[in-house]
Amino acid sequence: MSSMQLNDNVLTAGGATLVAAASTMTSENIARPSAPASLTGISADITLFLKGMQVARAALADAARTGSETVASVMRESSELDAFITRSLGESFAVKGQPA
Repeated sequence: MSSMQLNDNVLTAGGATLVAAASTMTSENIARPSAPASLTGISADITLFLKGMQVARAALADAARTGSETVASVMRESSELDAFITRSLGESFAVKGQPA
């Protein structure tokens, strides 16, 4: 059995971190400079590398944004489930014992 426990504080912090990461990746993804001509002929390789870095940053930002949306969805669905269980059990229901 797994011992992982995710409470609202952990999920909120994780979601905020993902939002900050996405923001950083997009705000700092500036236009790539053109590679200067070189005597060794590697300017095309430099341009390709810089373009790849730009694409990678955009992909990471998109993944972080998707992750934060997923965290928000999990929290929303958990709250809805809690409310449903509370409504279903009624006022006279009591739980005794220790958590598993």
